[in-house]
Amino acid sequence: MPEDLRKEKGDKSAVSKEILENYELQKQRYLQAGYKETQETISIKQANVMAFVTAGPFVLVELIVWIKLGNIFSADFSMWDITCYVVLFMLCIFIHELLHGIGWMVWGKQGFKSIHLGIMQEYMNPYCHCKEPLKPVHYLIGCAAPFLVLGIGFFIAAIISGSPMLLVLSVSNVSSAGGDTMIMNMLAKYLGRKDCYILDHPEKCGFVAFLK
Repeated sequence: MPEDLRKEKGDKSAVSKEILENYELQKQRYLQAGYKETQETISIKQANVMAFVTAGPFVLVELIVWIKLGNIFSADFSMWDITCYVVLFMLCIFIHELLHGIGWMVWGKQGFKSIHLGIMQEYMNPYCHCKEPLKPVHYLIGCAAPFLVLGIGFFIAAIISGSPMLLVLSVSNVSSAGGDTMIMNMLAKYLGRKDCYILDHPEKCGFVAFLK
């Protein structure tokens, strides 16, 4: 979920304009239907700081569990371990966004058509945007998917195999999901609200909540 969509010499690209137009259209529909809009967004810089606050405890728990189970953390990685880590982590960067899309498209009425995958040229980072309003719990599932699959998934694999490399990969993915855990924290107060819809913000880190 990017702060700024791709720009070409200061002008928004055709894709960015389409996403923004869809966002405004969806927004107006809910406002006209009597819903109240609440912005739940922060800047990328704020997200980077808060990521340590929200993801840090999970990293700490992983390390404690790893040590409690009698595993030893060794920084003496072989070249093979380092190569595997680099390759897997690079793949995880793209899989992370794909998992967001899969988690959201399952609940969207238009399926994969509701999902836009792209790359922020300013930061050279891939991103995923959901163009369709979702129920809070469904939006939560899409947000949590990378954290659960890549973060917790690799941690379970590390415990089973006793591989420090997989532990580091898990910690890296949990840290990378710091922005997502922050958004999940912002989303918590809307869970259980039947009269609430969540719309992914097209330009900032976060979402817009529509409440009756």
